[in-house]
Amino acid sequence: MIYAFVSYLRDIDLVLFHTINFYCGQSLMVDHIVAGLESFQLKGLALMGTFGVLWFQRTKTQARQRETLVLVLLAVVLSLVVARTLADLLPFRQRPMFTPGIGYRAPLFQLASTFEDWSSFPSDTASLVFVLTTGFWLLSRWWGLLWACFSIMAMAARVYFGLHYSGDVLAGALIGIGVTIAINNEFIQARIASPIVAVEQRAPAIFYGLLFPFIYEVSTLFAFTRSIRHTIVRLFFGFGAR
Repeated sequence: MIYAFVSYLRDIDLVLFHTINFYCGQSLMVDHIVAGLESFQLKGLALMGTFGVLWFQRTKTQARQRETLVLVLLAVVLSLVVARTLADLLPFRQRPMFTPGIGYRAPLFQLASTFEDWSSFPSDTASLVFVLTTGFWLLSRWWGLLWACFSIMAMAARVYFGLHYSGDVLAGALIGIGVTIAINNEFIQARIASPIVAVEQRAPAIFYGLLFPFIYEVSTLFAFTRSIRHTIVRLFFGFGAR
């Protein structure tokens, strides 16, 4: 019974993948447009722009709004930890673009190899963008709706290029949404977010000097931090280690 259900879910996953990937490689212009939606540069610009607007927006509840934004950044870190832990513990799932015999359609240009050889399930990128979507929704319904549309398009782009199956994206999205809602409570707000926001008043130069690089790292899924980690691992365990 369980095996049949899992097999059924995989069949649905493959059908959805083919539905989206079918259009890949048929138009160079469309491929480049979708690549723009998938790029980390666009996600980073959208994140920093939205975060900046909401952070400096003058409202009667500005302090509370900033605390929520701090919790959003914390939720990003926690959701990525959860996603990566599940990817390491669960059976390895090959990305569609590397899986032979499934009818994958490649784009009309060479994709940049900016992703690591990690399991496709779950999508940590989906975790990131849906943490942001959920967090911004808690602060502003309009920003939340805009981010929901953006996140859906950005994740569809990753399926389009064969970086993920739809199920990978759905699992990552549920992780991001669940973690964000779970930590957005009075207890964590008072003990973690509020003291961090208070630093902005006491030492704004130090606060923003740390905040801006951290947001940049979030926008790239901590690419620089991961590169340092890989360098350390290779130094101690050899260059064959991941």
